[in-house]
Amino acid sequence: MKAKIKLENNVPNQENARKIREANRNANNMIDISFKEDLTEIYFEGERILIPEKSMFTEDILVSGQVKEKDEVIEIFPKDKGKTVNLHLDADLVAELNEIKNHVASKTQHDIILELFKKGLDQYNKENK
Repeated sequence: MKAKIKLENNVPNQENARKIREANRNANNMIDISFKEDLTEIYFEGERILIPEKSMFTEDILVSGQVKEKDEVIEIFPKDKGKTVNLHLDADLVAELNEIKNHVASKTQHDIILELFKKGLDQYNKENK
């Protein structure tokens, strides 16, 4: 998956698009730039997209990805891009996590949420009696 942004194709955004293109080019960050068929929108797509000035990041920009601010630069990363974290868990916690995993493996998300809601409501009612 890639990070994506979409701008309306108007004169101010054309200037912003040039700045975004240059900032990514100067950072050796390859992005794809394309236009909607009727030329009303500008699309950017890449592993990350740099927006060189915070002031350029307005509500008009539609984003698909995670937005991170660094000084005066905005970086957009793909939604599914995460970090690997190594955790060292004790045996009891691992056993409990495996038990939970086995319990929910055969259920739908709806069933799990319904079960949690019912258990939470039962616990609330017990505490308020």
